[in-house]
Amino acid sequence: MTSKSDDMKLENLKMNTLKILFAFMLMIMIFGCGKPGVNLNSSSYDPKITVEGFLYPGQPVSDIKLMRNFPLGNSISQSDLYLTPSGNNVNASINGTALSFDPLTQTYFNNQIMIGYGKSYTLEVYATIDGVQLHTTSTTLTPLKGFSVINKNLGNFSYGDSITINFQTSPGTVFYSFSFVPDSASPNNFIYNNNGERKKLSASDVANNLNQYKFRYGNVNNVDSYSSAEQSYSVTSRSTWFYSSYTVVAYACDENMKDYLLTAPNVQEVNGNFHEPIETFQGDGIGVFGSSVTDTVRFAIVK
Repeated sequence: MTSKSDDMKLENLKMNTLKILFAFMLMIMIFGCGKPGVNLNSSSYDPKITVEGFLYPGQPVSDIKLMRNFPLGNSISQSDLYLTPSGNNVNASINGTALSFDPLTQTYFNNQIMIGYGKSYTLEVYATIDGVQLHTTSTTLTPLKGFSVINKNLGNFSYGDSITINFQTSPGTVFYSFSFVPDSASPNNFIYNNNGERKKLSASDVANNLNQYKFRYGNVNNVDSYSSAEQSYSVTSRSTWFYSSYTVVAYACDENMKDYLLTAPNVQEVNGNFHEPIETFQGDGIGVFGSSVTDTVRFAIVK
């Protein structure tokens, strides 16, 4: 049995892992959004409400980030990035119920809105950016109940061993994502013979790009979610770069999260042209507003 403190730490880990997972992709959108195409010589752009928000069945609404985009080449500070009620006349709600603003975290929340399974939630935001009144909405349908990892403690493995995560699905949810966080990550416990890296790395190479190797994720799509049989995900060497114990946060993703994860990192075609990721916002919004059911699993890579 876990303590309340342990449960809170686990929920914080889930939230922090998801933030890391999406932060890089969202920043690409923030600093490059405007009219279709890329023209570095043009200073025109369309101001947008930029959203990073996720709902989890069984939990209240929390950590909804409302930000803005900027023209390419602008020098900005973190205080310019976030939209606030006082600075931007923000009015945000979910299913018509107003969200409150936390000035410490600069996020929006409502502890009275408890998220359910298989339910529809619409985020609506009004905000003023650069003197322009903007409005956007996005709707997520939370996954049904059912997703769970079968064995939450897989044990110890040598590097190169086969590691499989088995799970039960949420009916109707076909996309599942897995984020890998080592408990310890430094050049001292780095797996230098990892076959996911083609070139030979030095300790300074690892130190300079530590987060690139530390925070990894993988996806599995087109799962037969209505089958009663267990599904599986095979952990690859590209997800484990350190001799360490690992916490894997697994997500049964709604359609919004699936579209974002599959398209936001891949906006440049082979010929060099750019295209927009799939957007689920109506009006003046960009980013991601999605939902998922989460679970965790642990294992260790030992020498």
